[in-house]
Amino acid sequence: MGCAVSDNKRFSLDAIDDNKAALEAAKNNDKGSRDHSMQKIVALTNLPFLIAVVAYLLWKFL
Repeated sequence: MGCAVSDNKRFSLDAIDDNKAALEAAKNNDKGSRDHSMQKIVALTNLPFLIAVVAYLLWKFL
C-alpha cells in the first residue's frame, strides 16, 4: 500500500534496520529545530524585562 520497500527486502531484516536508521535520523534533525525554538521562547521570556528597562530609562531621563 503505502510502503516504499521492494519485494525482495520485504521479508528481510535489512528493511527494519533501514527504517530504524531513518527514524533515528529524523529524531536527530528534530532536536536541532527544538533547540532553535527554545531560544525563541527564552527571548520572549526576556521581553517583558527589556520593556520594563526601556520604560524606566525613558521615564528617568525624559
